[in-house]
Amino acid sequence: MKSNNKGRGALSAATAVAAVLSLGACDQIQSLWKTDAPAQAQKAPAGKIEIAAAKPVELPKALESAKPPVDENKVLAGKVKSALGADPALKLLAIDAGASDGVVTLYGTADNKKNRDKAAKVAAGVSGVKSVKNELVIVAGS
Repeated sequence: MKSNNKGRGALSAATAVAAVLSLGACDQIQSLWKTDAPAQAQKAPAGKIEIAAAKPVELPKALESAKPPVDENKVLAGKVKSALGADPALKLLAIDAGASDGVVTLYGTADNKKNRDKAAKVAAGVSGVKSVKNELVIVAGS
């Protein structure tokens, strides 16, 4: 079998040229780093470092982050859901809560009447709740 050595010389020459050009470019880059320091820096007394104070940037009023209004009904419903989730017997049930002007409505299922009533009592005990509408449906095994 005959080997093709014709292209090897051209490839070696191209590699050598690329290496020389790369090294030449490195010298140009290094010369940028070797520039003289500014005259002010040379005049600073030895052992003393001065730091310029940064001015605070003020954003235009349109760019400031506007906080969305707090929905008190969602906050109250969240408190009720947390209270229901904190009870060991009720956290296993599929209970959701909604609120409107202090009136909390319980939605979902309970496994028995005792837990249905307990959910309403826990919800009524949350601060901010004025009354509770218990819409829980009793479903065995829920």
